[in-house]
Amino acid sequence: IAAQAALVADVNDIAQEHHVREKLCEIISTAELVYAAGQSSALRAVEFPNGSWVPDEILTNAGRKLAGQKIYHEYETLADLTGGICASLPTEESFYEPETAELCNKYIMRNPAYTAEETHRVMRMMEDKLCDSFEAAQAVAGVHGGGSPLMETITMMSRYDLEPLKNLAKYLAGFEGAEFPRIERPTVTPRAMLDKFKKTQVEKK
Repeated sequence: IAAQAALVADVNDIAQEHHVREKLCEIISTAELVYAAGQSSALRAVEFPNGSWVPDEILTNAGRKLAGQKIYHEYETLADLTGGICASLPTEESFYEPETAELCNKYIMRNPAYTAEETHRVMRMMEDKLCDSFEAAQAVAGVHGGGSPLMETITMMSRYDLEPLKNLAKYLAGFEGAEFPRIERPTVTPRAMLDKFKKTQVEKK
């Protein structure tokens, strides 16, 4: 989405407008934060007995949750940067038929740095991105694919130990006897939940 947003803004000759740069920066920021979460989770991965490496669940779910929360807004931004032409673009044939080609190629022009053919290709790409039934399914998959946002919340809140955070807040609030804690969260993997489950079974016995 960031790549398409950057190109269509340039083709429409609006890339240097302040409000457009803000929109592009927002999309790029989300992309980089999601990438950073994935990269960090991989760096904190733990090797399992079978030789596979399992990434940190807190970071993977944090990145996935952010991506899902932002994706519909990113489609909205793409539509804003593209304009209504993505829904009213003349047919492909119109750009080549003798009686319509000249007008289509004349009025599709925006930024003189791009040819009519290039502009047409970009707008056709945006038509596919924003007005296609398959892409609509992809947008929903961006939110719910791999687990709906609620599952990320459940996973994160079941794995995240809030006690160190509360201890830090107690120190900042000046609680008597509260010490400045060193917060260094350990890597969290599905094995932690398995161990937690096993512990409950032992307690039942």
